[in-house]
Amino acid sequence: MPANILKSIEDKLRYLFEEKLDRLIFPGVSSSLSYTLINLIQKKIDEQIEAETIQMPDLILLKVSPDRWDAWQESQPLFEEVSQTLAESWKEAGYSFKSSPVIQLLQNPELLGNQLEVELAYTVDEITSKQTILQKITRKTTQITIPKEACLIVNDQELPLNKPIIKIGRRSSGDIVLDDPMVSRDHIQLRADSGRYILFDLDSKGGTQVNNYPAHNVALKPGDVIKIGNTTLIYTHQVDHSTSNPTRTISGEQP
Repeated sequence: MPANILKSIEDKLRYLFEEKLDRLIFPGVSSSLSYTLINLIQKKIDEQIEAETIQMPDLILLKVSPDRWDAWQESQPLFEEVSQTLAESWKEAGYSFKSSPVIQLLQNPELLGNQLEVELAYTVDEITSKQTILQKITRKTTQITIPKEACLIVNDQELPLNKPIIKIGRRSSGDIVLDDPMVSRDHIQLRADSGRYILFDLDSKGGTQVNNYPAHNVALKPGDVIKIGNTTLIYTHQVDHSTSNPTRTISGEQP
């Protein structure tokens, strides 16, 4: 993609971000985020330099710290405008994409304050819940890797996790059935993705906490403590030190 087109997209993104993000999140996040997105897009283009058709990413993952989660959630309507702007820009430039880009928020307990990680990925199949941004992400089989020796510890009992999708709640047909009246029938779901499990709260009545923070979408790591209803679950898996998808981290001073 020519540099002038990328610069034009960056300017559009900064314009969209400025009014809301700089006020809700921290001053300067609009320019930092737009710059980071453009650089990641350029990297995706460079990776396909030999390909006949360049496929643009259709999933933008914004991983934020739990203490800024509510502020980012207020920005959801803005992300729809950003997605439309990206789709229109890529179409004008002659690049293909499987579906209109979707921006997905995830909590990352390892991030603090205004820290933000940005990652680009491919192939959003459908959005099943606007409230929790639960998405069915279709990837190549080689990318849907179940974490090694993953399990949940519940009441000193180890429950192995060995499926791409784990349904947890009171429903008798679930993969893990909890006898807890404060747990919803379909409370949470774990989805394997690139050697990790991502937890999704299924719009449960009582909500979900991970390490004492409200959680809607969280990439789990060993030792995470999940609280649903009156039940505590401890997550663990064998740590894989191999390289993962590259991300960019943005930090900002607290306003």
